[in-house]
Amino acid sequence: MLLVALATLAALAPCGASPLNVLFVSTVSSPSHYIWVSSLAGELLRRGHHVTELVIKPPATPHPNRTSFVIDGKIYAETTPVDLETIYDHSLFEEIHFLYDFCRDSANIVFESKAFADLLKLLKQKKPDFDVFVLDFPLQEPFIGLNYIIGRKPMVAMTAFNLPVDVLTLMGSPYFPSLLPYSGVGAHGGDPLTFSERLHSVYRWIGYTTYINWVYRPDVDKMIAEVFPGAPPLAELEKDVAISLVNTNPALHGAMPLVPSIVEVGGMQARPPKPLPADILEWINEKAAPHGFVFMSFGTNVRAASLSKGSRDAILRAFARIKQRVLWKYEDDDILDKLPPNVRVAKWLPQNDILAHPNIRCFVSHNGGLSTQEASYHGVPILGMPFFADQLGYAKKGERIGISRTVIYRTATEEAFYEALTDVINNPKYRANMKVVQNAVRDQKETPVERAAWYVEMVARTGGAPHLRSPALRLRWYEVWMLDILAAAALAVGLALWLVRRLLGALCSSGGARRRTKAKAH
Repeated sequence: MLLVALATLAALAPCGASPLNVLFVSTVSSPSHYIWVSSLAGELLRRGHHVTELVIKPPATPHPNRTSFVIDGKIYAETTPVDLETIYDHSLFEEIHFLYDFCRDSANIVFESKAFADLLKLLKQKKPDFDVFVLDFPLQEPFIGLNYIIGRKPMVAMTAFNLPVDVLTLMGSPYFPSLLPYSGVGAHGGDPLTFSERLHSVYRWIGYTTYINWVYRPDVDKMIAEVFPGAPPLAELEKDVAISLVNTNPALHGAMPLVPSIVEVGGMQARPPKPLPADILEWINEKAAPHGFVFMSFGTNVRAASLSKGSRDAILRAFARIKQRVLWKYEDDDILDKLPPNVRVAKWLPQNDILAHPNIRCFVSHNGGLSTQEASYHGVPILGMPFFADQLGYAKKGERIGISRTVIYRTATEEAFYEALTDVINNPKYRANMKVVQNAVRDQKETPVERAAWYVEMVARTGGAPHLRSPALRLRWYEVWMLDILAAAALAVGLALWLVRRLLGALCSSGGARRRTKAKAH
């Protein structure tokens, strides 16, 4: 054991100039999701490593160490628009089916793509020797089959979806519905959940866990068997995962009980700003906008142009009533003739750089995870209009810690939107609370992306970081929860009570017999 420990410690020493050969796969059909994961690929390249990647978007800049297989055509999110009028009111079961239909359909689109076929051909014919396999794992689990093709290398799982319970299970970390709202956004800053919140969390946990274990995971096994003939099932391939990189930060998500193989790298994409284009800068600077400006963007998965005409017009009327200028990411040209003088729209805007401008007063957002993190990094209070998925969790979290207000899209009138907007702009508590979060988010010994890259390197150096592996992964579920101990204790207590009862019964019977014998003698 001592020799094994010494060998592990030696392996932990920083690697020399030897670059890693990394297989990097991110196929989740979300452009904003790719922004997060691509920051890690960029950092690995900056450190001199070689990256072979399967991704949904071409890299912004070419690199001699980068071999990219880019999924051709439109991705699932671009061909299957979200119905903004109904999705907010989905029941739990509609929500589950929506999410996992997305997983299956988007995975099948990738499997049928030329990029995937070309990558598979490269792996099978040239057989490159990879040091580590980095996979954007939750919601795209079938692609773990690629690790079978490359000889089952140490794996790093990553996800931009906060901290899914699937990751806790994967890494042998405990999950308590009483501490972490299921599919919510982390803990609540140390504040315990109420009874109703804990009840709701348990309800969601049972619903999701039942579907995942009895429907989704068997479907993943079928997909793996079909696409990667001869590959082991999902549960076996998951044993190759050494660490998971998750998109959380205690400053925003709260403190959570995690095993050390779960590494928090929340906000990898947030960074100091780049210079803004001249036309945007001229619209939002202090001279042009003496009262500041409002920035509105619904990210890449929700199209502002898909808002109903009534909701869109109500928002425009509310914007016309404020003193601030408004910069709105809006994808179509159908409102250009309806814009108030203080509103400007563009089909694309550099969100991170705009949020860093000192003249900004409020960020009107869909409460997406990356948008909330970037607002937190730059200290900008939020007016949220969530629609689905983690947006709902971030909206609740933002209100709970006092960095945002929320309006519900389908019921938001002009007056309700105006009242919430002006409250966030004018009430100093939102900016003050966001400043506290911002300071904590930035107070780190290294940037999140540097931390993520170091852990990828460490996994390669140590052959899978066995020293971080949770012992829970070698226990059955009822052993983790000590149900066997409780059963044994209950059996022992029951047996003891039975023996006492039998003993008392025997003593009582013996005493009664002696009394009857004495009675007969007299």
